Amino acid sequence: HNPGLTLAGYCLDPADRMASPGIWRASLGPPRAPRVGPRAATSGGYPANRQTGRRMMGLSPNGRSGADAGSGSRGSALIATGTRRPRVCRHRAIRGVTPSSDTTVGEWAREGRGGGCRRSAVWGSTRRRPWSVIAASTAEGDGVLDTMDDDSDQNSGRPKRSAAAFLGAFLLNVLLGTLYCWSCYLVPLEQALGVGRGLLSGVFSLATICFTVAVAKIGPWLYAAAPPAVIGTGAAVCAGAGLLIASRSIAYVSAAPLFLGYGVVFGAASGVGYGLSVQMASRAPFGEGLSTGLITSARAAGAFVFAPVVRFLLDGGGAGRAMSTMGCALLASAPFIYGVLATDGTKHPLASQKRDKDLPMTTEEEERERQLGPAMFALWISLGLGVSAGLMLMAHASALLYSHGASIGVATAGVSIVSVFTTAGRIFGGWACDRSGVGAERVLRWAPFVAVPALAGAAVAANSVAAAQAALAAASIVYGVFASVIPVEVRRRTGSRDFARQFGKVYTAWGFAGLAAPVAAGCLFEARGDYTAALVAATTLCILSAMVVRWMLKPGRSHEEWKEAIAEAKRAKAEEDAANGISQVIAP
Repeated sequence: HNPGLTLAGYCLDPADRMASPGIWRASLGPPRAPRVGPRAATSGGYPANRQTGRRMMGLSPNGRSGADAGSGSRGSALIATGTRRPRVCRHRAIRGVTPSSDTTVGEWAREGRGGGCRRSAVWGSTRRRPWSVIAASTAEGDGVLDTMDDDSDQNSGRPKRSAAAFLGAFLLNVLLGTLYCWSCYLVPLEQALGVGRGLLSGVFSLATICFTVAVAKIGPWLYAAAPPAVIGTGAAVCAGAGLLIASRSIAYVSAAPLFLGYGVVFGAASGVGYGLSVQMASRAPFGEGLSTGLITSARAAGAFVFAPVVRFLLDGGGAGRAMSTMGCALLASAPFIYGVLATDGTKHPLASQKRDKDLPMTTEEEERERQLGPAMFALWISLGLGVSAGLMLMAHASALLYSHGASIGVATAGVSIVSVFTTAGRIFGGWACDRSGVGAERVLRWAPFVAVPALAGAAVAANSVAAAQAALAAASIVYGVFASVIPVEVRRRTGSRDFARQFGKVYTAWGFAGLAAPVAAGCLFEARGDYTAALVAATTLCILSAMVVRWMLKPGRSHEEWKEAIAEAKRAKAEEDAANGISQVIAP
């Protein structure tokens, strides 16, 4: 209930009580003088509210408002009174009230809470404009109050796809990808602080943990609370502030600022920005899979582009000067990021609040929830196994080539192999998802087998540099494919409004793999003195990942198919209630 905006339903005529139950929708309308029909004015609200300066709107199930609603429509008419700008909203609901009873009928539709109701898909923006309310019949209802709705701007009518949204998400991911320039700082920090490599490696491990937590928990909450331009700008500002905090480690001769600034602040900000970028991938003006592949590639591109810049700054002023300069650069980029993302025109949050468990669900909605849980669990296992196979080799790229007989120069080039082929895997995997005869599920089922021959060959040919290079390239491709295909499949099953929450849960598998897989490969190397056991383990993980998709990931309806089925079930229920003499206002 919003204290600033009240909707009450009254039957104008007892003979009309059972007529035309409707699905009521609200949207912004052009500024106009408030008006009500003569029959609606008999409810007694217009003269009094005219004196108090409140606005009134007449509504009807056939879509008329104002005078038309009062004079020419049958069925229930609603009178809405309210202040110019509602301040606080906790629950958005429409209730139908029969004149002969105080019993309310209908359903509540909760759209979350927050000042100004900025994330309400029903009421839209809170700009100082008059509110107009329109209604659609149950035959035309499309679930506008449902959290399953897509992320289009319902009030402005803007298209879902926007080049500005894609460009902003891509640039944000490139800038925040500088998190992976950490290896450039290691040696200068060791010399300046006099600490070991193990302690400094813990900084990046903490950054990985905070990155994962941000994608899984912090990000989904923010995406449902603020528009993307605000979140992207905040991520850039926090990342810059984190680097400035980390740069003070040289002045204090302590690693504590590194853990706080680089590990916690910069890591979390990078995770929020990455989740936002993947969330906005569906708004690109081309294929959703390809756009997801390009945006996920941007994170790796950030380290590739800025690593020479960081090395130049390190040579000129040391680790402290390099971190502070990069931090200032991120802070300076914040207005530009805001400008690009704001050009998209999206002023409402991209995600929905978590569904209230007290709200009733239809049979179709319950079935969707039952199928969604096992599907997300299967994707979680598949992602963990697939990226673990890649990370076991990618984290030891140079050492793997060197152990197979490569020279120091060739072994150092292993990092370039990883960068090139992970990018290729991301882009190719996303592109394949857009093909009508392929799809994300089929890519996940067959892509891991691409790496199996190369990994097995490198395990057998322990002294072949070419075999090690082929295995490293194949493992990098599989890693890149999973990075782009998993988000596409999650979005296909959940829709854009619920994507961030479900993808955050699945993405935790990457966090566990990022911490465990490199350590496991190192332990296997120490046990045998070579990487044969690690290659065999990576081969096994690839096969298991494909088998999980085949055995556990059941074919399921897409978000759009579920949406249509749920809307059809609600229309049928409304028709049945109308036939049985039950009058109600439906909130999908």
